[in-house]
Amino acid sequence: METINSQIAVEPGLAWARRCRDRELVRYVGRHGVVTIEHVMAEMGVGRTASYRRVAACIERGLLERLDLLRTEPRLLRATRAGLRYAGLGLPVAVASPGSADHWLRCASTARLLGEEFGPDQILTERELVLEEQIEEHPIASAKVGELLDGSPQLHRPDLAVLTDQEPIAVEVELTPKAPRRLRGVIRAWRRASHVAGVRYYCEPGSTRRAVERAVADMRAEEQVHILEVVPR
Repeated sequence: METINSQIAVEPGLAWARRCRDRELVRYVGRHGVVTIEHVMAEMGVGRTASYRRVAACIERGLLERLDLLRTEPRLLRATRAGLRYAGLGLPVAVASPGSADHWLRCASTARLLGEEFGPDQILTERELVLEEQIEEHPIASAKVGELLDGSPQLHRPDLAVLTDQEPIAVEVELTPKAPRRLRGVIRAWRRASHVAGVRYYCEPGSTRRAVERAVADMRAEEQVHILEVVPR
């Protein structure tokens, strides 16, 4: 009799714990937009079998969905509208395409690396930054590149932001070369962004990195912009 009562008492606790893990999982996917199962495994600190089980449960409940975007990757994961509500995120469903998928994944991997350096709670994704700046009504970690027709600032938002005790650090993940004029304009804006402590450019080696290096030199932004090698996905 004691064993039965103990099981009855434990089951609600187990169900609650599973729900918490599911919410944590869906929140992670929703914050980043598009991720792989490997990202989930690293974030949740569990093995492949357990990750697949939790992901499958969330898909069955309509909180996550699989996307077939890249031939070189298994199905990617995205939070549904219901999942975003479940996780308490005021974010839209991520718009993903084969052309943008690699960038989504590199940003998620870069965020994990930065989380190990600064702490995971200090990292904002671009999706979160857009929402935060809309709420605050002023740039937090974005750079002004011009003005819109109504006189409001036209902002360039980084792919990630690191919140520090002082000014935030903007983080760009650069996989393909931008047009030189556009890139110089962005670098110029970062050089003038006094509310940002610095900018990290994680660049694909070769022409992409060289383009950023030229723009930084042309704009004399070496003190503000730091160039590093891109993080593998």
